Amino acid sequence: MPNKSIFSKFALIGEDLELKQDVLLEIDEEGKIINITDNNPDIHIEIFKNGQNYLLIPGFINSHTHIGDNFAKEVGFNKDLVEVVAPPFGLKHKLLRQIPEHIKIKGIQNAVLEMLSNGIIFFIDFREGGIEGVNLLKKALIKSPINYIILGRFMDESEIDSYFDLADGVGLSSYKQITSSNEKYIIAAKQKYKKIIACHCAEKTRIDLLINKMFNENLVDVIVHGTKFIKKDLEKLIENKKSLVLCPRCNGYFGTGFPPINEIIKLGIPLSLGTDNLMVNNPDLFEEIRYFYRISRVLCSYDKELQFTSKDLLKMVTINAAKNFNLENEFGSISKGKFADLFIVDLNCPNLFSSILDSNNIYNLITQRVKSENIIKTYIKGELVFERK
Repeated sequence: MPNKSIFSKFALIGEDLELKQDVLLEIDEEGKIINITDNNPDIHIEIFKNGQNYLLIPGFINSHTHIGDNFAKEVGFNKDLVEVVAPPFGLKHKLLRQIPEHIKIKGIQNAVLEMLSNGIIFFIDFREGGIEGVNLLKKALIKSPINYIILGRFMDESEIDSYFDLADGVGLSSYKQITSSNEKYIIAAKQKYKKIIACHCAEKTRIDLLINKMFNENLVDVIVHGTKFIKKDLEKLIENKKSLVLCPRCNGYFGTGFPPINEIIKLGIPLSLGTDNLMVNNPDLFEEIRYFYRISRVLCSYDKELQFTSKDLLKMVTINAAKNFNLENEFGSISKGKFADLFIVDLNCPNLFSSILDSNNIYNLITQRVKSENIIKTYIKGELVFERK
């Protein structure tokens, strides 16, 4: 017997985000979907019709955040990337050492509320500050319903084993953090705890020796940015079966350039997107999708073979994101056996008005027009965690 149920006039169901009508989700006590029923004729959404035209969308996964700097919004405006975020002397890191704990906790908790209001149900955080930084994040989120992965950043070799034990993995600011003296400890800890290592790479500059070393040593599972990657780097990424996360708005904010989108499309690399530092970007994946889409249009010179569909864009923050972090068995789509983590969009909102709204262009409308104010409810494990009043 289901523990609870959620009904919606429309929903994007399964791994292909297929539009279904009159959808009923039955959810068990763990918050997982045990049954999905629908009435699916040739769909034409009549937005003029009286009544609720709600659309269920699988909850978004933010593949790269630094949530701890949310207390310092825009202090990096018009400043250089290195000046603002490079450890240990960047402005951000100075502030993290100076600001009282309760202020940092308040910033983290507000960031979570903002993410839930934006339909984000899961985030992957690169946590600064060693073991203390991981414990701070856990303390801030102890009563929060949001899902998260903490990728910690060890301060010295003595922390490595305990860091792997405490966090969900390691998030390197650069592969330079892997040295001849600490590599054996990292290898041992990774084998012992079976956790992931993610790494910022080629965000501002491309260092050939460092990139080759990273691929040859095969310790990193997820690469973030790759803004300066060239074709051979991307080919190695595929060959070594590594995941790629892009953060285009943050690259734009700091003026570091655009990722090699044309080569990524040609090679068929499955991407996911992250909003990166909250001190410079709001955690809104709809904005990230739209920015990414627009720069891809510029870079591809309108070559139809190098274009993303709106489904491709949505998969970057749902299906692909779940796969990039080995979450696909429980997250990423509205599917039987997965958690009922989703949000509801009101299609009757004025900014979503269109005389033609059907199964062909609904995806374009979602990626190009939906704003956080159109999200009326967010659910995690079938429980209501956000409702717009």
